[in-house]
Amino acid sequence: MRNTYDAVTRRLNDPAFARQVIRYTCIALLAALCEGSLASFGLLYEVTHRPKPQHIYHDPFGKPRELIVTDEPYFTDSQVMNWATDKVTNLYTFNYLDYGKHLDSCAGDFSEEAWNSWAAAFQGPGNIEFIRTKQVLLTAAIKTAASIESSGLNRQGVFEWHVAFPMYLKWTNAAGEKTDVLAVRVTIQRTNDPLHPDGLIVTQLNAPKATS
Repeated sequence: MRNTYDAVTRRLNDPAFARQVIRYTCIALLAALCEGSLASFGLLYEVTHRPKPQHIYHDPFGKPRELIVTDEPYFTDSQVMNWATDKVTNLYTFNYLDYGKHLDSCAGDFSEEAWNSWAAAFQGPGNIEFIRTKQVLLTAAIKTAASIESSGLNRQGVFEWHVAFPMYLKWTNAAGEKTDVLAVRVTIQRTNDPLHPDGLIVTQLNAPKATS
């Protein structure tokens, strides 16, 4: 027993053994610190990246669809402004060859009432006939960034945004080109209609020529 005690004492007093113990202790502490950091990061990620709850229903055709709440914005202002400018500039960009097909495809971004109102205002002065007979290429581009004039629940309890922006509209054919500036005001509304998978719909569009 005496020899064992002396051997243990010598081992404990050995500087090399002490350094080894300190090294292993540091490694253990570092591993514990890393484990704690990873656990904290994982907890923070779970808290800040919780999945959006989805509510599913079956449409009249028996297909499962997400039930979208329309009394909350869901989208950021930036997303709505980008969506509005993309849809409106695309609407006004077409040519005399494909105008019919193009306008039919754009109608899906509008409510029926909004589309009929815009179409009547655009065709009324004879724009479509002019584009067709004069072989015009129409190109639209925003002049400056869009802004949201107001947003919130409408009288039906549906969230909507009122977006405004100036837009260049260039008319081009073999005879030359001219550019108008339109003062665009568009109302965007949340929708859960499966025919509008973006979750947004144009419910009003006015684009008169801008006054100086």
